Amino acid sequence: MYLNAYNTHIDHLIDDWRRLMGSNGFDAVVVHAGSNQTYYGDDQEPPFHAYGHFLRWIPQNDCEHAVLVVPMAAKPILFWYAPSDYWYLPSDAPDFCEEVFDVRTYAELDDLRKELRELTRRFSNVASLGQSITSSDTDAENARIKKLQRQLDFRRAFKTSFERRCMEAATACGVLGHRAASQAFSNGESEYHIHLAYLEASSQHEADLPYPSIVATNRHAATLHYQKYDREPAGKVHSLLIDAGGKAFCYHSDITRTYAAAENDEFATLIDYVDDAQQEIIQEITVGKSFLDLHESMCHKVANILCQDKFLTCSPTTAFEERMVDAFFPHGLGHLLGLQTHDVGGRLLDDGVVESPPHNRYESLRLLRPIEPNMVFTIEPGIYFIPSLLKRWQGHHDFNWEKIERFLDYGGVRIEDNIIVTEHGAINLTREAFNAANADAA
Repeated sequence: MYLNAYNTHIDHLIDDWRRLMGSNGFDAVVVHAGSNQTYYGDDQEPPFHAYGHFLRWIPQNDCEHAVLVVPMAAKPILFWYAPSDYWYLPSDAPDFCEEVFDVRTYAELDDLRKELRELTRRFSNVASLGQSITSSDTDAENARIKKLQRQLDFRRAFKTSFERRCMEAATACGVLGHRAASQAFSNGESEYHIHLAYLEASSQHEADLPYPSIVATNRHAATLHYQKYDREPAGKVHSLLIDAGGKAFCYHSDITRTYAAAENDEFATLIDYVDDAQQEIIQEITVGKSFLDLHESMCHKVANILCQDKFLTCSPTTAFEERMVDAFFPHGLGHLLGLQTHDVGGRLLDDGVVESPPHNRYESLRLLRPIEPNMVFTIEPGIYFIPSLLKRWQGHHDFNWEKIERFLDYGGVRIEDNIIVTEHGAINLTREAFNAANADAA
């Protein structure tokens, strides 16, 4: 844990939250970590994921039922639930919290709730955020709470020094897994065993992962969120697309790489084209530029690749304007990244007060905000050969169907890096982590 950076991070949150509390007329905010629920008709639970705004204060996911109270004029109070239990091992409040919070630990959940009720009665205007949120007495009060929550969501995009260090560590964790997965693919392993290699090298188990890993060989790479792992290798292997991340102190990384089974075949060339275009688009990142403009620039680059590599026989301008490119690149260029893989606030504008609707062409684009310093987001262009999308263009004279048919066996290409924005451009966390890992292995 980076204690000095964490303490500074908490000071920043206290100042920022209290400004928003004052402007919205609240004298305290109650933030619930949340609690798990069993599967329907079962006594088993999915892995617990705590509420993001709670984790921003206390980055430990093993915090079920915990509650944080942030008052206007006193030390934040952490209510921690640590039952005396022999079925499951309870967690203690993290040591790093003791210096910055008034930590109160309870063995009985009823005692925690009773003292929380008694405390909140001392405040005249309380905003309750998280899973245990309850309807307020008036629509006006509900609107004020919703406005505060949107403003906090908006601010999640801007990372403190502590958060950046956590995300650097999360990226390094993911890179270790990716290197092992690449080697397992080279060794002829199945999707399942590539996934196991990823977990072992990144020292994660399934519940640790920021999202279910996508390990897709051949045509499976054409399913953007492919969720199955073949236990046996394919008879003839053409490609691997792996989209997998890591965590550090609850912060996520999100990394994708694509590999060709044959080093110098035409699919390997396509991977190089997408990789080059991805690096070019990262060079275009500047403060003040709209992420929508960045996405559209990438669409033009994809159109250039498709026409240059003879998948399309029209001009790149026609490929873009007629939306042919959308059949090969159907998702957004990237998304905010942080305590969630698809972090909140990507379509919030004007300090979180206004929410932009999905774009009428790029409905899957999760980030529509102007680019600002300290934002962290992904850049993940792709070119895919998805039968259901290509079918809509079946027989069109500008599609080179003979070549496209050959590439169906490869599935597609995606290259994804994690980016931090500075006043002077972008820092590529993923490439830096790969360079460091390669140097250590040399």
